[in-house]
Amino acid sequence: MSEKLFHVPVLKDEILALLFFDEVRTVFDGTLGLGGHAEAILSQFPQITQYVACDLDSQHLEFSKKRLEKWDEKITFQHTNFSHIREILEQLQIDRPLAILLDLGICSNHVDDPAKGFSFEKDGPLSMAFDDSREGAAAKFLNAGREGHISEILKTYGDEPRAKFFARKIVQAREEKQFETTKDLRELIEKNAPPHQRKKTLMRIFQALRIVVNDELTVLQETLQSAFEILESGDRIGVISYHSLEDRIVKQCFSTVSRPTTEETDLSLHTVVAEPTFRLLTRKPIAPGQSELLRNPRSRSARFRVLEKI
Repeated sequence: MSEKLFHVPVLKDEILALLFFDEVRTVFDGTLGLGGHAEAILSQFPQITQYVACDLDSQHLEFSKKRLEKWDEKITFQHTNFSHIREILEQLQIDRPLAILLDLGICSNHVDDPAKGFSFEKDGPLSMAFDDSREGAAAKFLNAGREGHISEILKTYGDEPRAKFFARKIVQAREEKQFETTKDLRELIEKNAPPHQRKKTLMRIFQALRIVVNDELTVLQETLQSAFEILESGDRIGVISYHSLEDRIVKQCFSTVSRPTTEETDLSLHTVVAEPTFRLLTRKPIAPGQSELLRNPRSRSARFRVLEKI
């Protein structure tokens, strides 16, 4: 991996202002990437005593270790999925308050490096797995999946209106030649999508495959539940999502725990029996401003929500 790689951290100022405060002592960064957020956080909040940094991509971890070497004594690097947050933090003696950051977007390097197989704009192995040891994961799914399952994935995770049609075309194509590269899939889509719909169709189908390969939505739900259980009073969690499926999960989970518990009684249909244990710090999701969009167009779909344990 090139030493010249650089990742622009999305919503950096908003994260520093809403998720962090001077008393924070421990950070759990579930998606370290190339260390852009970590560098900004550690630079602005020197009182942080421990920074737990997770990533499934071993190359990204190695790059970030060099980028963040001035804070080496504070950082614990974890080559694992952020869904293991409970086990990781229980094994460490951490200081409170704790701030959890989950940036659910794919790192720019995943898109820019053809070898990682995420982009339909560059030819590479059809992989799409955040864990770089799972070579050809997306190709294996397309080559072995049942037509009905492929159709369901394209519809559910990509909102592809012609999911059944493309699932049938995928199954027909693999009988003649197995899928191996992003080019193989791109050519099939371009051949069967109207010219004015090609790019959107490519985006929808590639997104659907990435989500299923990494089981992203299930992992997100499990991680949020674990986080809610380990957070203590004064701790915060912030999540950046990039498409409606992710943001809907975050919104619903945050909303549920920040509402009082009610039940039907003789006096009311909604008698409060327990006060909420969390407080929303962002009533509406925070989106990038115009200046950030000009600097980093890839941030346009980012939505940031923050929750605090009462």
